[in-house]
Order: sequence, then C-alpha cells, then structure tokens
Amino acid sequence: MANQELVSKIAHLRNVSNQFLDFQGRETNVPFENIERIVSAMGYDLNNDDQLAQDAWELDTHQWFKLLEPVTVLSPHRDYWGVSVYVSDHDLHQLLEWSITTESGQVLSGRVELSSLTQTGDYRMPDGIQYVRRLLNLPNDLPLGYHQLSVVVGDKNAESPLVVTPKTSFHNDAMCQGDKVWGSAIQLYTLRSERNWGMGDFTDLAELIRHLADQGAGFVGLNPIHALYPISPDHCSPYSPSNRSFLNVLYVDVESVPEFQESAALKRKVTTEAFSAKVSHLRSVGYVEYSGVSALKFECFKVLYSVFKKEHLGKGTKRDKAFQSFVEEQGEPLKLQALFDALLTHFKEQDINAWGWPAWPEAYQDYRSDAVARFAQENRDEVNYWMYLQFIADEQLQQVAKLSDDLGMKVGLYRDLAVGADRGGAEVWSNCEAFCLDASVGAPPDALGPNGQNWGLPPMDPVEMKREGYQTFITLLRNNMRACNALRIDHALGLLRLWWCPPGKGAAYGAYIYNDLFDLLGILALESQRNECMVIAEDLGTVPEEVRTYFPKVELYSNKIFYFEIDHTGCLPPQDYAPKALAVVCNHDIPTVKAYWTASDLDLRWQLNMFGSKQDFDNEKAAREWAKGQILNALDQQGLLPKGYSVEQAVSESGMSFELSQAIHQYLASSRSQMVGVQLDDMLLIEEPVNVPGTSSEYPNWRRKLTENTDSLFARKGVRQLCTRLNKARKA
Repeated sequence: MANQELVSKIAHLRNVSNQFLDFQGRETNVPFENIERIVSAMGYDLNNDDQLAQDAWELDTHQWFKLLEPVTVLSPHRDYWGVSVYVSDHDLHQLLEWSITTESGQVLSGRVELSSLTQTGDYRMPDGIQYVRRLLNLPNDLPLGYHQLSVVVGDKNAESPLVVTPKTSFHNDAMCQGDKVWGSAIQLYTLRSERNWGMGDFTDLAELIRHLADQGAGFVGLNPIHALYPISPDHCSPYSPSNRSFLNVLYVDVESVPEFQESAALKRKVTTEAFSAKVSHLRSVGYVEYSGVSALKFECFKVLYSVFKKEHLGKGTKRDKAFQSFVEEQGEPLKLQALFDALLTHFKEQDINAWGWPAWPEAYQDYRSDAVARFAQENRDEVNYWMYLQFIADEQLQQVAKLSDDLGMKVGLYRDLAVGADRGGAEVWSNCEAFCLDASVGAPPDALGPNGQNWGLPPMDPVEMKREGYQTFITLLRNNMRACNALRIDHALGLLRLWWCPPGKGAAYGAYIYNDLFDLLGILALESQRNECMVIAEDLGTVPEEVRTYFPKVELYSNKIFYFEIDHTGCLPPQDYAPKALAVVCNHDIPTVKAYWTASDLDLRWQLNMFGSKQDFDNEKAAREWAKGQILNALDQQGLLPKGYSVEQAVSESGMSFELSQAIHQYLASSRSQMVGVQLDDMLLIEEPVNVPGTSSEYPNWRRKLTENTDSLFARKGVRQLCTRLNKARKA
C-alpha cells in the first residue's frame, strides 16, 4: 500500500483537490484511493517510498532555490501587483536590482533593498537555512504584453518571462453600447448545397452568412473546425481533434482554390461522369460519408499542390509570397503539424493500425529524435504539401470572416475551442511533455450522468504549462482567434480546474486538478484584446464560486441554455437573463426543440441503455412533461402562446409546431442577453440529434446533415417570418 502521507503531500503540491461541491451543492470528499490513482497517472511510482519521498521533497523545495518563478503573469484581479523573489535570509541585507525589457525594446529598471520588501512566505531547510519569499512591487503603468524580467541579487541572477495583462477582455463597439444581436450556431459539415461535395464547406458557410446577414442576423457560430486525422476521415468528432491550433482541411472548397483555375486537367476531371456521379451520391445522402468526401478531396489536393509547386513555390509570385508569409507567421507549430501528417500518412500506408503516434515505431514517437529529423529532411516536399493544405484552408476561412465584416454583422464569425486534443494526434505528439498521457479529462457524476463523463482526452499538465511560460496555451488562443471576431471556449471551467479520470477507471474515480486561474484568465484577456476577439466562456454544469466571481470581472460572455434555466419556480423570466451572455435554446449536446418536446431523446437514450433503471427513465419522462408545462406557462405570461395551445391542456397532447418553436425563440430573443442563437436544425424542426453525449460507435455522431439546403431554407416564408420576429424582439 502506498505511503498515504507522501501521496497526500504530492497531491497537495500538484493541486489535486481532495474535496469538491457536487451538482447538488453538497461537499464531497474524494476517496484516498482516487487520489492515489491520479498521482500515479501523473507519473509517480507509488510502490517506491524512497522515490516518492524524493519527489515530494523536490516539489516542495525546488522553487526556493531559484530567484524567480518560470513565468510571472501580472493580473489586475490579484490582490498584489508584483513578482515573487526567493532568497535565503542571509541575502536580505543586499540590494535587488531589476530590469524589464519590454516587447518594444524599452528597458525599465530599478533597485530596492530586499529587507524592505513584504514577506509572503518562508521555508526552513533541514540544514537550518531559512528561505523567504519577498514581493517585488512593479510599476502600475507597465505596458501590456510579453516582456522579459531580469533580477540580480549579489552574485545570483535570473531571467523570466513577465506577462502584463488587462483587466477585461475585448468587446467591439456594438457590444460595448449594449446592442442585442441574434444569429445561428451551426455544425459546418451539416450544410447542404447544390455545389458542395457531400459536406458543408467554407463556400457554403459564406452563402449562409449572406442569407443570415440579409435577414438581420449579427453572427454565425461554428462548431470546432480543428484539424482531425486526414487519413482517418471517420474519426470525425470535432471535439476530439488531432490539433486544435490548425484547421480541418476537408472544409476547403476545392473549386475555389486559385490553383484549381490554373489546372485545365483538374477542371476536366471534376466534370467527368464518374466523378460527378460520386459527388451526386455524397451530396444526396442524409449522413456525411467522410471516407468518400475525403477520397475525392485528397485526390484533388495533390493536383492543386503540384500546380502550386510548378507555378509558384519558390518563384517569388504573389501566391508564393502569401504562402511563405503564412509559414513564417505560423512558425514551428505549423511545421510540426505538417510533419506529423506526413509521418501519419507514411506509417498508415505501411500498417493500417498505425492510427496515431503511439502506434508508430518508437524512434518516431519523439518529434525531437534523429529519426524524425531525417524523415523531415528526406520528405521536405511532403511536409510542404501538408503546410500548403493548411494555407488554403486558412485562406478560405479568412475570406469568410472578412465577408461577415463587409456585410455589417455586428459580431460576425465566432469559432469554438474544444476542451482537449486526442492523445494520438499532432498536438500531443508535438508537445508531449505538456500533457499527462495516463489520465483523461471529463466530469464528475451529476444528474445527467450518474457515472460521470470521461471524454478520453489527455489533460495538459499545469506544472509543465507554467514551466514553458504558457507558450502552448498562448499559441492555442492565437490560432483560434484567427479569422473570427469571437471565440467560444468549450468547458471554460477548465481555466480553473479539470476533472481528471485515472486510466482503466470510470469518471467516478477521478478528482479535480486546479490551474492558476489568474494566470490563464490574464493571458486570455490579453490575447482577446490583441486579436480584437470577444470571448464566450461555456460555463455550464456545476460552476464554482471562483468562476462566478472572476469570469464576469474579466467580462467574458456567459453561455445560457434555455432548458437549463427552468427550476421549481418555472422558466427564468427574460428580464432576469445575464446581459453579457450567449443564450440558446439548445446546442449540439442538447436535444433539438422538436426532440425535446416529443422526448424522443429520452427514448433514444433508453434504447442505447443509457439509463440506470426503468425508474430513472420514467422519472426523466415525468420531469420533461413538467418542464414543458412550465414553458407553455412562461409563453402565456409573455403573450407568446401560439393559437391551439393552452397551459390547461395536457402537455402530451401539444405537439411541437413551427409556431411553438418560433414562440420559444422569440421568448429568448426578448431576454437581456446580448447574444441569442438559433440552430438551423430548429428552423427546420429536425428531430434527430447530431450527437448523443456519452456514445461513440453506438450512434452515428457528427454525421447527420440538415434536411434542406441553405437557399431552400431561407426561401421558406416561416423562416423569414421568424427572422423578422427575432429582429423586433432584439430591438424592443
């Protein structure tokens, strides 16, 4: 049995919490066995007491021997504005000299007596030497940004990054003056058109933006469009990507790439009877056939790149300069992404089971290895090819974002940042040390998931994140704030803490591991301001007090779900919704309006054996009927109840109609929340879900398309009427 004292000490030093408030507000103690599993997953050997003692000692003492922490993030929300300096008490008679080199090259400096600084901690070593932590106060008018701090104390010196962050995130003029907008949150692959190749693409997105802008919408929200596994197209979950910093190239519209117009052969190819027949089939089916779409697009991608290489690459053309500029701007992360895709293709051709880097030969599992360097040198053209695909994807997304601005959308495009990356993908491979590969993130047991949720994604290691100066986190934010005016952060509670699930066990055996909230919020606010990108923080679930306090202080937009705003008192009145919020009736994890009303989502979960008992299923059914009654009552109180409905009639007799869906969305549009989203699925009264949380192979998640194309949808009189009512409600 592991030494409980040592394991508990390591857990404390690694910010593993031994208690939490559950979804009912009850204080819950984490069993020690769970703590053991998490500490073991972090890489500590619980069967070796001597090593555990050494690990605990190093965790407890290592910082006291260094003048500065790996990085300091100055946040206006902390109760101090300064840098922690670690010295022995023998040094307190000395002067401390400091200098800050700002991003612009300006140098600020000063000196102060160590003995005059406020002491914020101390540690006595076994040899009797006393170490102290003193707070070096810094000027209040430091420029925002990423600077370098240098400190000298006697014959000791240290350098460390210094990040100066703003008080709040960015808000554009329309949001600052309190404008209310509506828009649509979409799954891009679901879009139909008469021209796509079987799944929605960036050109379809542009067409949707034109329609929505014409109807008065202020934004379009996207599902995550992160890079997936290009040679494993059926790995299609946008929330389990290969790399969150880059794009899914299947969203590229091949015929809109400039090189397509330069290739007479490719233009002939896509008009042949055989090719057209394949496209027609992929376009007509109700579910995206990713393998078919991928085969056609990658067949053409190779031709596009060959044209680019022949006509532009290295020739100094405008196109070549644009590509080189993109490569330089994206730097090492892009090169590693392209190198990963090249290696993945190479090994998958040799072995169909080489699904990701853990299944590659050992020599290639470390991106810094000599074998990887040789492969990169010998396959430069292949690496360039994969960088080119990211280039054309980014180019088309940039054009779409510009279109939303040109059409006067008050917010425009917003993107979605997934909570994690798949363990076998490029993001983890290119930065393995930043992740804890033996654990996965999820959620503790709650009313919707009595066994908790395990999302299968490895968590980032908070200690490693800080050691590397948060560079991985910064890159992630910057790349996801490209080509958009707002960023939705999925499970934003992870900025404070994440529920880690140990290997081989369900989520109920996990525990919360805490991040430095002020560091991450500060960097998020800084990148938000620099990229002029609003932030929508998905704060659903059990929300801890720190989040309720500091998210609003940083002015992050909250995320409200209409169904979740129903309690024993009824539906939350429109005037009581949070102003700085994106409010939606439902999202990709929640049943559509029609499914909610018919309770077909509950029937589906029953068929998939997702209820613990028949009684649980019956209880959910009864609760749904009660909630529907509260919705009808709320609509009636607002004068929105459609003809044919009454709060007195049995709810089960009230079918879902377009008029009722319209009334529910109008109710939400009359709320105080500045952003209100409507799913295209609900405009079409689609009942079938795009995703059933908690399933993988049991249900065809992330494949179901819309039932009509965009032109047909907005030709509907009822849809245009809904848009008119939303505009009026937003202006009222």
